[in-house]
Amino acid sequence: MPPLSPNEAADALRDISKTELRSAKAYGYRMTSPHLFLWGAIWLAEYAGFYFDPHKSWLFSALSLVGLVGSFIIGWWMKGSRGTYTSWRYFATVVLAFLFVTALFAIIPPTTAKQMGAFFPLLVALLYCLMGIWGNALRMGVTGLALGTITLVGYFYFPATFMLWMAIAGGGALMLGGLWMRSV
Repeated sequence: MPPLSPNEAADALRDISKTELRSAKAYGYRMTSPHLFLWGAIWLAEYAGFYFDPHKSWLFSALSLVGLVGSFIIGWWMKGSRGTYTSWRYFATVVLAFLFVTALFAIIPPTTAKQMGAFFPLLVALLYCLMGIWGNALRMGVTGLALGTITLVGYFYFPATFMLWMAIAGGGALMLGGLWMRSV
């Protein structure tokens, strides 16, 4: 076999690097997919529950706790296939997000359930968009944009059925995002 020229070697290394990046991105999407399915189902239950019985606002807290525990379990279960596991970073992120939201609501409290119901999807949409930008993960960014758009459309155009809209459209968007991530 003849030796590679410097240009051929450089091309081969560039191809290897591109393949490595695509593989890492696909792997990240695959790890994200179960979380999106879980949270899509949680949102479906939370928002539908609140739409059908607004007096059970505790459902949001209870089901969100179930979602956090479920996300931790999914991450723990996937730990073996990932090599290194950085659960403390996820835990710290959740704690900081909780502190941020608590501080924000202390300064600017929402006055309606609809405002509260729109805030968290918009926050999640922002985080997904940022993950898409910083992680060079187009599908995460598009999922975030879709979720943000769905939330605003429901808030402004379907105010009477906003919670039901978020159950179906918001929860559905997360599940479709999870399906899209998994298809890589």
